[in-house]
Amino acid sequence: MSDAVAKPAVPRHLAIICDGNRRWARSQGWNPFRGHQHAVDHVIEQLIDTAIELEIEYLTFWVFSTHNWQRSRSEVRGLMDLFRQYFDEQLERNHQKSVRVRMIGNLSGLPEDIQERVRRGQAKTKDNTGLTVTLAMNYGGRDELIRAIKRLDERAKAGEFSVDQLTEDNFGQFLDTAGMPDPDFVVRTSGEQRLSGYLLWQIEYAELYFPEFHFPEFTPERFREAVAEYGRRQRRFGK
Repeated sequence: MSDAVAKPAVPRHLAIICDGNRRWARSQGWNPFRGHQHAVDHVIEQLIDTAIELEIEYLTFWVFSTHNWQRSRSEVRGLMDLFRQYFDEQLERNHQKSVRVRMIGNLSGLPEDIQERVRRGQAKTKDNTGLTVTLAMNYGGRDELIRAIKRLDERAKAGEFSVDQLTEDNFGQFLDTAGMPDPDFVVRTSGEQRLSGYLLWQIEYAELYFPEFHFPEFTPERFREAVAEYGRRQRRFGK
């Protein structure tokens, strides 16, 4: 018998709903927007580094929902500035770590300059072979499905695809996440036990985890604890 110790299971694709930034800031007596700033300046980069250490292949952050446009103008404007900051400053650090950066969501609904930053960032990192970090920006699960159906319709009208060919296996090519594995593990911070339409098609058999702490409190240690929790789960895939 081999004396080798089995390596703990880690999710191939871990997807996070980044919830609780404003509540965390208020609990500190700060302006609510400071929670978003802290998440971008500190938390996301730390989690990326920890995912690399744990050899996770795909890490997805839901950072802006299609419904978030309903927030105050000042908050939305500030969030757009944080996205600019990420692509202007932090993307290069990720590139040096061989991180591949992708975006899912309705790109056309974002300001033109952010669209261009996203395109440049994706092009710059597309050949990287390390962790794939995906930012879900202007993302909604229903919106993604509607846009996928429209893509399918365009292909069908062009004679490139027949609806008769459509199966559960090949529908994924029309989704924003085409080419990526489905999430194995979904984490929503702040203890809110709902998914709010996150990756509706893709999470059929994902394990779910709802820790009570807010996203700005998502330390590397807590990230490792979450991954350890995943390793204790028995995935049955309906069997």
